[in-house]
Amino acid sequence: MSGSSRTVGAILAGGTASRYGGTAKGLLEVRPGRTIVEHLIEEMSAAGVAEVVIVANTPEPYERFGRKVVPDLRPGNGPLGGIETALMHYGDSRDAVLFCPCDLPGLTRREISRLLAAYRAKPGGVVVAETDNFFWHPLCSVVHNDLLPRVTEALDRGVRSVHELWRQLGAVPVHFDDETPFFNVNTPEDLARWRATGGAGP
Repeated sequence: MSGSSRTVGAILAGGTASRYGGTAKGLLEVRPGRTIVEHLIEEMSAAGVAEVVIVANTPEPYERFGRKVVPDLRPGNGPLGGIETALMHYGDSRDAVLFCPCDLPGLTRREISRLLAAYRAKPGGVVVAETDNFFWHPLCSVVHNDLLPRVTEALDRGVRSVHELWRQLGAVPVHFDDETPFFNVNTPEDLARWRATGGAGP
């Protein structure tokens, strides 16, 4: 199996979307008829990630996308719980998992390809997206499967911060000058702003 096919993808969609009245953010539309999750699957595939799963506390809304939906092993533990779930799902059948959250309508194959290339250049740990002012986007990362025990240990200790754990593990930042692809939709106002600018970000 080639190196590229040993890296797979996982979309983290386990949030409750309380600011959307419980509507899953991944099901919001980037443009008419195209949800954020569909956009992310398309961009991951274009970057050479052939296999993508969706990690979600409530799988049913995502089953229509034709990808395996994996329920959180430990619901209520935030994104780090979803990361543990994906790493455990793939086990030793893959080398690494590319992660991204379900609320990034502007993330494209260009950013994904750069993260994958950075990981291939220095495999075995974590690479993470970074924008200006050393701001990390810890859920946009590539993580080696051998780090599953460290993720599990952190959760057992009550750690919930992905950012904190990646720093402890010596994650390698991949710098991006343009912050637009990492604009995340947290509120209805965010989505309205995104649509009003034609996808140009805040």
